[in-house]
Amino acid sequence: MIEAEITFLPKSEGGRSFPDGIFQNLQYRPHIVIGDPMQRKSIVVDGNRLTELYLGIAFTDGPQKVELGLPMKATMLLAYWPSVDYETVVPDATFTLREGVRIIGYGKVLRRWVE
Repeated sequence: MIEAEITFLPKSEGGRSFPDGIFQNLQYRPHIVIGDPMQRKSIVVDGNRLTELYLGIAFTDGPQKVELGLPMKATMLLAYWPSVDYETVVPDATFTLREGVRIIGYGKVLRRWVE
């Protein structure tokens, strides 16, 4: 599990709207890519091959309503741990939030724990 501060991009910057309550009960399962939070395009080679390490997460808790462009705190499950190595997902690591090749937000890991 991790706690992170996340900012979802406004629609004008490639973001999208979210229904109320989407961050509850593992409903929303995007990926994070550890790296520069200001990155706005996925790295694609050979026309359609992604080269970055996509790490699956599932939101377990967060605000009832998403305010695009404003930071929020949320809790996420590292969805494929321990089968997938999440060693780079540590406090102070920055990331972009992805839905496929689309970057829809960015954030910073605040804490990580195992329960």
